[in-house]
Amino acid sequence: MLNPIVSVIMPVYNTGIYLKEAIDSIINQSFINFELIIIDDSSTDNSLQIIENYRDQRILLVKKDFNSGYTKSLNIGLKLAKGKYIA
Repeated sequence: MLNPIVSVIMPVYNTGIYLKEAIDSIINQSFINFELIIIDDSSTDNSLQIIENYRDQRILLVKKDFNSGYTKSLNIGLKLAKGKYIA
């Protein structure tokens, strides 16, 4: 998405059990002018495979090579965000 109004930042680390439900909840909103930035913090479960199954152009996946924590992942998302508002 070129000019989203909202950037949703979602850091994930080994959240496979809840991840599909969380992503579906965001992408199935009636408001569609957003981007979903998912930062995988080097998960060791099936989180990455779940994210890669989505073919939605609003989703941007960032794969980190090593686990550096929630705050650093959020900061990566903030740097990539294009929206006027951050969620």
